[in-house]
Amino acid sequence: MSTARLRALRALPRRARAQFRRLRELPVQMRELDRHLSAIDTELHHTREELGAVRARLDDVGSTVDGVPDRYSELRDSIHLVARRATLHRTPIRVLFLAHVLGSWDASQSLVEAMQDSADFEPVVASIPRRFRGSGGLYGEEDVHEGLTRRGVPHLRLAADGEQDLLQLVKAIEPDVIFRQSQWDADVPDEFATERLGFARTCLVPYETMNIVRNVPDPRTPNTAVDAPFHRAAWLVFCANELMREIAVRDGARAGTQFRVVGHPKADRLRAAAPRWPLSGDRPGRPGRVVWSAHHTIARGWTDFGAFHLMRAEMLDWAARSPDTEFVFMPHPALLPFPDAAESPISREEFDDWMRRWADLPNTAVLSEAEYGPTLAASDLMITDGLSMLVEYQLFGKPLVFVEREGHRPFNEIGRRVVRGVHTVGAVDEARRLADKFLSGHPDPLADAQRRTVDELFGAGNSAQRVLAVLREEIAREAAGTRSSAS
Repeated sequence: MSTARLRALRALPRRARAQFRRLRELPVQMRELDRHLSAIDTELHHTREELGAVRARLDDVGSTVDGVPDRYSELRDSIHLVARRATLHRTPIRVLFLAHVLGSWDASQSLVEAMQDSADFEPVVASIPRRFRGSGGLYGEEDVHEGLTRRGVPHLRLAADGEQDLLQLVKAIEPDVIFRQSQWDADVPDEFATERLGFARTCLVPYETMNIVRNVPDPRTPNTAVDAPFHRAAWLVFCANELMREIAVRDGARAGTQFRVVGHPKADRLRAAAPRWPLSGDRPGRPGRVVWSAHHTIARGWTDFGAFHLMRAEMLDWAARSPDTEFVFMPHPALLPFPDAAESPISREEFDDWMRRWADLPNTAVLSEAEYGPTLAASDLMITDGLSMLVEYQLFGKPLVFVEREGHRPFNEIGRRVVRGVHTVGAVDEARRLADKFLSGHPDPLADAQRRTVDELFGAGNSAQRVLAVLREEIAREAAGTRSSAS
């Protein structure tokens, strides 16, 4: 046996004794490990309990924070209710008109003038900024201010650098009644949204004479034309005819109780407009006069009537090839910023380039942020893709050509009556052939249909005085302590 092997055998007992000692110590080590594990488990249990308590406290805080806006809204609404009940007890009644679109001012002008001539109302007009899709923020107060100044309308300017000041200024005026130009909260500064104006009685004379389509469904309401938040909160909403009131009764959360049929002040003002054409000058003879009105809904997802992006090249060519005819392009105010919106089918560069080329022609003009009644009164016919002009131009008893875009929202019962007085075509070349015929002196076969439509939808006129009569009636009820059906 080798020496190495012998040494290994002699070492075996030693290693065995050492291993045996370690085995005897193992239970002690296991008990120590078990104590450590138990301590860790206890610590984890305490930690879980503490985390649970923290989570519960966070949930409590979260529910409290989540409830703050609702509780604040409830408190604000209650305060506003008390404030509204304190109005209408002073004379004269102070009425604030917030104007954010000059093109819609015809709906308010005669009403303001009637109040100025009365002893029981004190009208206050204020120009405010607006926000249309694509604008990227508030703008346009300067345009409204300049337009009101040109018309000789005394007014305040609510165009503070920050929105925070605007509502304070309005409250400093202490209005009893506030008229806004439209129901769309998104179009005005946040300070003038429906819920912020609840301290006064709010009223609406719609910027459009009437709604003629089935509006896009909204999760909050079946019909934003008569049941937007501003309608729901309004003291009074004035409408042109019984058909509009019936729609409000059918679709409104308040069953139309706040709606009153008075005709429409804008219609009265348009019918009385003195003709004034922005072109011609010293040109010999009397050129034909065409107004082209373009709606802003050129994208998809709203009413989808706008066809400017589809018509612009052909309209430019028509004007360029017709030196004996003058054309006034009348874009909807919301069309001008829309090319900056992501959903616009044309770019800002394309739109501006087209506008430059149009302006370069000697027989064209653009009418924007201006009184348009005189231009319509002086025109020979209109080309339009909708919407309001399908109604308003019929007040002048002149040929109206509707270039219809496929896929637009369907007409409602009023719209179906309106289109009886318009010539519907699908393309510019068809519109041009009709226009050439009328410009050459051919009578409009739809003239009688237009007269019937105007009589049915607008009535006898004198709308501003009818609005004042309704206001006086409701104020008298308040004074007598009688609950109004509009409350």
